[in-house]
Amino acid sequence: METQAASPGLGVSLQLKDCIEELLRFTLSSSVNGTFEIDIALSKDYCSALLQDDPSNLFPNSTDLSEGVPSYPLYKHLAASLYQAISSEALPRTEYKLAVMHESSSLKQKEEEWTGVIRAKGSHLLNVLKSVDFELHVQEPYFSLLRSIKYLVCADGQKTIEGRCAVGHYNKIEPGAFILFNKCLLLQVQDVHHYHSFREMLEAESLQELLPGVDTVEEGVQVYRKFYPEEKERSNGVLAICVKKPVSQPSICLGTMLSELSYAGVQKLLGFVCTVGTVSEALPPPASTLISSFLLPHNPNAKGSTLTDGARAMSKHVNRSSDSYWGSFSGSG
Repeated sequence: METQAASPGLGVSLQLKDCIEELLRFTLSSSVNGTFEIDIALSKDYCSALLQDDPSNLFPNSTDLSEGVPSYPLYKHLAASLYQAISSEALPRTEYKLAVMHESSSLKQKEEEWTGVIRAKGSHLLNVLKSVDFELHVQEPYFSLLRSIKYLVCADGQKTIEGRCAVGHYNKIEPGAFILFNKCLLLQVQDVHHYHSFREMLEAESLQELLPGVDTVEEGVQVYRKFYPEEKERSNGVLAICVKKPVSQPSICLGTMLSELSYAGVQKLLGFVCTVGTVSEALPPPASTLISSFLLPHNPNAKGSTLTDGARAMSKHVNRSSDSYWGSFSGSG
């Protein structure tokens, strides 16, 4: 069921930029909770870190791909970078590079491999999205019930029927149509049954396939009444949309891409400038952590010292860049 009983969106208007963020969030969270169908070759801790928010972030909705530390949650920045890469069929350019890495043939080879992955998997993802005929939003717990549908089969106890009031574009839904639920789950329509009321639908269809966990028709009617007033139901009728889960899923396309990019490829998309000492699973810290590091004294017991943890860390690295990647460094402490 949806939060508001609105007419479904038409898939013809669906763009990658409209769903890439939610698609990535779904892929990462599914990997974390162990419900994703494939191994994306990124640890659960790493995926959790990409999803982590920073309550102190002053710009929570920023996905600016320009220089600087990307804002949390990092998955939003990664989604924007993936969209740019898939659209242009090329990796985002990094403005600054350390000289040692600029001359590295192994890095160039890796970047060529990543570009190939993005082109191939990105093309597959775009083709899957092109097949979408309609978009629907379903709230919990019903979305989780839909996503648990097994591929190409109907098993007892699974939610495989979505009940809706027959208004607007719902009347255009036909067998064979592809529906993208919550911008991340693709299901195909097997059949559409028309009824005068939700009660009639609940009496004719399987309760467990419509509303798993609901035991009586009366209880089911009350569930639908939360979304549709009785007057709207009577004047329009209702639909039982029977669905199955096709093998081609946009989240699987994206998960396969992440698997082949691995940690280094993700770091590249996040704007990392890697050196031989870069930790493979490293991610940029939250802005609040960086700020606090420049407020904490490195050695509070040293009289007259104003050196902070952040300043000391920067001083250890500043001279390692021949083209001033770290910016100018001056001061005392």
